[in-house]
Amino acid sequence: MLDTEKKLFNWVNGCLDESGKSPVTSIVPLREEASFRRYYRLEGKDISLVGVHSPSDLESNNEFISLSEYFISNNVSVPAVLAYDFDLGFLLVEDFGNNLYQYHLNKENYKELLSHAVKEMITIQSCPATKSIKYLDKQTVQDQITLFESWFLEGFLEYKVSEHEKSLLNKAYDLILDSFFEQPQVLSHFDFESRNIMILENNKAGILDFQDAVFGPIFLDPVSLFRDLDNQWDDKEVEVMLGIYLEGAKEAGLIGELDSDTKKRWFDLTALQRQLRILGTLSRLHIRDNKSYRLPDLKKTLDYAIKGAKDHKELGDFSDFLTGKVLPLLENRMDRL
Repeated sequence: MLDTEKKLFNWVNGCLDESGKSPVTSIVPLREEASFRRYYRLEGKDISLVGVHSPSDLESNNEFISLSEYFISNNVSVPAVLAYDFDLGFLLVEDFGNNLYQYHLNKENYKELLSHAVKEMITIQSCPATKSIKYLDKQTVQDQITLFESWFLEGFLEYKVSEHEKSLLNKAYDLILDSFFEQPQVLSHFDFESRNIMILENNKAGILDFQDAVFGPIFLDPVSLFRDLDNQWDDKEVEVMLGIYLEGAKEAGLIGELDSDTKKRWFDLTALQRQLRILGTLSRLHIRDNKSYRLPDLKKTLDYAIKGAKDHKELGDFSDFLTGKVLPLLENRMDRL
């Protein structure tokens, strides 16, 4: 057992002893995360909990706990924080089990499971504004997009953008920004994807990794779910699920009627912003943080970006740039790893 695991194990048992509960007897590391948090499952007789090592100098633990309480008070199914120690950087949270959407979604059950997830998404989007949760502003959205240039193009691909290419990139960015702020602004999980959603016993979807929640465009979470990297759906399947989402969002009073062109533009450009941000973020994880386990997602993410851009005439030059220049560079770079 590593030193951190041993300390966490002993701390959890101390918490359980204080509350008169039986101890845990095992600790097992869970999946690797993009953040500096590390998750562990701790089990004992008739008990299963999740322990978190979240260094207080690197993670906003107080905000995480506040968000958990906020979501639970607004009927969102997130794990409760049961105990914490900011000095040690330890948290003890409710265990939602092993049944991640990421591994259970398939062509037979996707409509049922994603419908449960959509209900939870709409519950999140219906949460009231609070001073503790920020609204996305144009500068933040712009900074997220340009991670694509600084970390993916220049950092990972080692490609210097020309003046002409910079111009077509800026045109695409402006279109994305316009789309973002035309939309109704609602609370968004920000990474509402299958790796962050659990199948719960009551048929509800349990939501993980909600620490980046922000008020932003209404299609921010739908594109995370329907343009998921781990479970890819064809256009007909996406249209079915988007229809189910929009029907629920209208009933909740979150959005009005949308014509088909506006719906497609909002969805595709919101997805494109997310994909450009992911390309930059995953490249930064590899270069700066020595976390390379998500590099295989770069190709899938770029394919999504190319497809979304290709469907819009005003993004034709940008689509050609991604297809003719960026895609071959990425394929060559991945071959050299």
